[in-house]
Amino acid sequence: MRYEDRLALRRLIEEQQAAALGTVTPDGVPFVSYVLYAVERRDGHTPGLLLLLSRLAAHTNHLLAGSPLSLLITASPQGVTDPQALARVTLQGSAQDIPRHSPDFPTAQSIYLQRLPAQQHLFALPDFTLFRVTLHEARYIGGFGRAFTLDAARLAEALMVTEPA
Repeated sequence: MRYEDRLALRRLIEEQQAAALGTVTPDGVPFVSYVLYAVERRDGHTPGLLLLLSRLAAHTNHLLAGSPLSLLITASPQGVTDPQALARVTLQGSAQDIPRHSPDFPTAQSIYLQRLPAQQHLFALPDFTLFRVTLHEARYIGGFGRAFTLDAARLAEALMVTEPA
């Protein structure tokens, strides 16, 4: 995967803020919903994502029961005549809730709110839970003939690539 493709993948994930979230019900049925996310970078840790989800939502209960997850992030369709040409990435991973009393919670909350400040009011609601997503694999489609599968290590490299000088 070329530097330009890694940079485009990182930009896609960082510039968007919404994704389709796929989980699996306890009966094994796929379930897709819509979520907002923030990229989390912690010293000494692989980059991941943060989700703020209501415990009233089905997808939250699937994750709390141990469901794997899949996120689909797409580039904005604005000005695009062929939606099939949109850059997109499907991320596979797992999620763990971050308890409010956890030492990690204030930092994770701050990262989330830096990216999504309009969501501040949700932290005051008792049913909302912050989740940390660990990314295991990605399938990135950057355009015609530019499709890549990345394991966790290669995805982490792409998320840490720097802008050109």
